[in-house]
Amino acid sequence: MDTATVYLNLKAPRIRGAQRASPPSLPPDACQYSCSHRLALKLSCAGLILLLLTLIGMSILVRVLIQKPSIEICSVYIQENIRNTTDSSAKLKCQKDWVPYRHKCTHFSEVTNTWKEGLDDCNQKGATLLLVQDQEELRFLQDWTKKRDFPFWIGLSYELLAKSWKWINGSSLNSDVLKVTGEAKEGSCVSISDDKVVSESCVSDYRWICQKEPKCATMCNDS
Repeated sequence: MDTATVYLNLKAPRIRGAQRASPPSLPPDACQYSCSHRLALKLSCAGLILLLLTLIGMSILVRVLIQKPSIEICSVYIQENIRNTTDSSAKLKCQKDWVPYRHKCTHFSEVTNTWKEGLDDCNQKGATLLLVQDQEELRFLQDWTKKRDFPFWIGLSYELLAKSWKWINGSSLNSDVLKVTGEAKEGSCVSISDDKVVSESCVSDYRWICQKEPKCATMCNDS
């Protein structure tokens, strides 16, 4: 009898200790709830990223659409200036000391130097020596040179290999535009004055005329 009593007393604490050590049971749907929460969080993050990318794309599109009409307006404006020889000079805006004519700005130098130095000076100004397009432009230039009474270099020189007058852009002289008087030989460049277009030695000291196209931002400043 005493032996049985002792055995039961020793056994009982073990059973109660085992019950205390066992973890609490979870609800059957606990795992499902946790997985659903993580999935919702991931979908929310993906949605935010997609929204951000959409906003960036729309801002780029709006910027392009805003700039495109300005570019098209400037392009149309330039074409109108090319076609219209009377009104374009009044509309064109050139830098100070540059004279507007058609779709170009022209600059008459105040110093003298060789043809090559004149070409370099124009290049430094972001321009080039003048290319005369037709008789009307020639008359315009000669009216201006008449006021100064000086010969001016233009972008025309004699090319020995081709045995012809060449503009600085590589095109050949059209005799219907200019008729050069004087000897055509190596080392010859062309100057214009109020009534002459003359072949001169390229190392002679003359003034020169530069030309450049006005920038679109300058032309469309008031539009």
